[in-house]
Amino acid sequence: MKINTSFMAAAVATVGLMAASAASAATVAKDSATGELRAPTAQEAQVLSQGNNGKTALKAAPRGLRTGLVNPQPVKHADGTVEQELDESSLSYSVATRNADGSIDLHCVTGAEAADALHKGKKPAKSSKAVKGHSHDSK
Repeated sequence: MKINTSFMAAAVATVGLMAASAASAATVAKDSATGELRAPTAQEAQVLSQGNNGKTALKAAPRGLRTGLVNPQPVKHADGTVEQELDESSLSYSVATRNADGSIDLHCVTGAEAADALHKGKKPAKSSKAVKGHSHDSK
């Protein structure tokens, strides 16, 4: 499903309303022109109803870290250099895990999925300790 830019301009928000007896939630959209909250359009409501409040559909394509554009394309400059906006998958994460003996292992991994896997106890596929100039060894 392709989402048009006017929909992307409308920031979709979920507002939790607390009732005295129980918590309930209402789904609203933020009008891009006025900034006021409003009821979502039929198209916005359809995207939001597709599992995980629509986040799955919106997170499928990588977004640029600087501009937030979906799947940013490289820009070739007149002098021949190429500029590429990076997405979240290029971020490095440092994760510390405590071993059964109480010692701490430090790992540097690329991407949130690898960091989450380490956090859940899975070992990294490769360690960046082999990278020249990169070490966590204490002196």
